[in-house]
Amino acid sequence: MALAYDQLKSDQPLCAGTRKAGQQCNGTLYRCGECGARGCKQNQGTCTEQAFDVLDTCRKCGAHAMRAAG
Repeated sequence: MALAYDQLKSDQPLCAGTRKAGQQCNGTLYRCGECGARGCKQNQGTCTEQAFDVLDTCRKCGAHAMRAAG
């Protein structure tokens, strides 16, 4: 039996941002170890709460200091 996405990530905080199509993001939340920015990791402009790009670069300060938000 396959687990739902929310069940797989139940131990991690999930992003409440909105994707382009209007649905909730539900990506894993991260925080920047340098500036404290908090958000998900996505392709450029995919989510309203995106804080990191796919190369783990903070969109606010440019650091490569992505940490689990938990």
